[in-house]
Amino acid sequence: HLLRLIDDVLDLSQVEASRLPLAKEKVALAPLVRDSVETARSLLRDRGLYLRVEGPESIPSLYADPTRIRQVLLNLLTNAARFTESGGITVRVQVREEEVQVSVEDTGVGIPAEQLQDIFGEFHQVDTSLRRRYGGTGLGLAICREFVSLHDGRIWAESEVGKGSVFHFTLPLPSAAVVRR
Repeated sequence: HLLRLIDDVLDLSQVEASRLPLAKEKVALAPLVRDSVETARSLLRDRGLYLRVEGPESIPSLYADPTRIRQVLLNLLTNAARFTESGGITVRVQVREEEVQVSVEDTGVGIPAEQLQDIFGEFHQVDTSLRRRYGGTGLGLAICREFVSLHDGRIWAESEVGKGSVFHFTLPLPSAAVVRR
């Protein structure tokens, strides 16, 4: 737990100091999503929760840092698993005109509407009580925000208490001129 916290703080400090290098390459998003989901499956083992992926089999390639995008997906999947006790998690991929949108939807506890604007802040916790039920450092979503931003994408959440949350992020599709190079 401490090592993960240290890694998260180091990642954030490098992003804020503009020293975190992105290793962008041509990435096939569908296998990256499937691999991330398979990695997260162990979090749900023996809990009776579903974990499924929805979206087209054919997704245009992107120019992205696969390590950082995988980290975004795993952070969102870890949070969804942590806050979901029944039902499950669905990862959706949609190809839009100029971007790909990835959504991680859970049937968990949800987030109060008044806190949605703050959840991507560093060290933000929805439950700040001393006896909070769910762990975490409050850095995962801040890191997601930074990594998605470095890729010129957007990230946001929708939620309803008692019904679950959906975290969306977008990554731009390369223009035809960039793909031909």
